[in-house]
Amino acid sequence: MKKFTYFWLTGDRQVLEGNDPTDALNKAGYSQGALRALDFWANDDDNDYIWDAETQSWDLTPEGIKRLFE
Repeated sequence: MKKFTYFWLTGDRQVLEGNDPTDALNKAGYSQGALRALDFWANDDDNDYIWDAETQSWDLTPEGIKRLFE
């Protein structure tokens, strides 16, 4: 099974396992309606983003920015 990280519009971050991103959400009990609350997802246990409470958005960490250019 693969790991996927889900970044929710609420500022929550969640790592789930499944064969693919949809399978992982289904195994965790999420329905298609939950996708409206999902901002984005990433492969593996991704720690490259932090929640900015002021702007209510996810921002790349300095390490995440560095990895983009490697």
